[in-house]
Amino acid sequence: MVRVLPFKGYRYNADRISDFKDVISPPYDVIKGELVERLHSRSPYNISHIIKGERRDMDEGGNNEYSRAREYLEKWIDQGILIREEREDFYVYAQEFHCQGRHYTRWGFIGLIELEDFGSLEDGGDEKFAGVLQHEETMPKDIEDRLNLLRATKANFGQIFVIYPDPEGIIDGILAVRMDDEPDLVADDDLGVSHKLWVIRDENDINAISAAMAGNFAIIADGHHRYKTALAYSRENPGIMSARHRMMTFVNMSNPGLVVLPTHRLVQHIDGFDMISLIEKLKMDFDVKSYGPGETARDEMFACMDADFSGSKHAFGIYGNDKNFYGLTLRDETVMDEIGGKSDAWKKLDVTILHTLILDRYLGINKEKLASGTIGGGSFVEYIKGIGNAVNESIEMVDGGAQAVFFMNPTKVSEVEAVAGNFETMPQKSTFFYPKVYTGFTINKLD
Repeated sequence: MVRVLPFKGYRYNADRISDFKDVISPPYDVIKGELVERLHSRSPYNISHIIKGERRDMDEGGNNEYSRAREYLEKWIDQGILIREEREDFYVYAQEFHCQGRHYTRWGFIGLIELEDFGSLEDGGDEKFAGVLQHEETMPKDIEDRLNLLRATKANFGQIFVIYPDPEGIIDGILAVRMDDEPDLVADDDLGVSHKLWVIRDENDINAISAAMAGNFAIIADGHHRYKTALAYSRENPGIMSARHRMMTFVNMSNPGLVVLPTHRLVQHIDGFDMISLIEKLKMDFDVKSYGPGETARDEMFACMDADFSGSKHAFGIYGNDKNFYGLTLRDETVMDEIGGKSDAWKKLDVTILHTLILDRYLGINKEKLASGTIGGGSFVEYIKGIGNAVNESIEMVDGGAQAVFFMNPTKVSEVEAVAGNFETMPQKSTFFYPKVYTGFTINKLD
């Protein structure tokens, strides 16, 4: 069952930090390239110094990015840069943002969850499931990096983002009252997202939140690998009580600010790839329309994808290395019935249709190739998050040597709930919950 707990979080000292934008950062897995240096240069206290420390040529043994992370944390605490709450609290965390021409506010609460293994078919039965579910497959990638950081610092820095059902808004009502007050912390990030934090100190509110979550279930929205890291650490340290808990951000899946964007698939390195041949093969299962080249064709393709999405049809767009845009609409859902051992909810996902009928069947990119490509560095599929200038950049990548990009409609939250509730997982990168939950607002130090 889900058990959530308040905690004595460490937070940046407002008397020592003039602008909280200087010390927060995106999650570690999106800090790449020049962003590393940009975040490090903002402040000697930016949390990225800990979660994404630079490796040095002379690193060896106990002198490396993990030992430096521990030293940063200890020094910041000793210097009063980070200060600990006097008592165990929950936190309201809200993000205000614009997306696709609309304004949203997404809010939830930060607390600890008591770790447990992901739910499985063995947990199914007549009684309502209460526990932690995963919704995406995870590639067999190395989690040793995050585990080494946790071993060295004995602290949680980044959030794991989970969604939970609360259609009556019991917890949201508690959070909304606290949000009427001035926030304890405000920071605007580089994407224009305004992050706000309030501390929940009222004991009645804390007890009410814990009680409302008891017997519920939570689905990992973002952070599957971080959750697995926490499980691994807790198994290594069975005698440490605090190792049995992990800091998370919990958001009601009925929250009006819960936005899911698509993640497109760029394919490359496929031997013998031929766009015209692929299109002919796809006609076996899809109605195919050619829009031709250019911006007008691109816009028409996306307009048709939107219309099909509104009509609950399974539709995809393609831009190929022949410089033409194409639209695909699945003719008959029953073509997925040949796949055994999967629920109807799983079979009707756009992302599973794409991976099964196109990537695997006609391009030969199966799970093994997805995994080996990721590990080997020469990936067959690159995942393009559908935000900003991503569409044009993916088109430029095809013009620059990639073979094609498959454009997706977003996965619905109801689909995430249905598949996870069946103890199934979607292909990797099936969802892109926007915006990302940032790091640096609260830190949970394991005692």
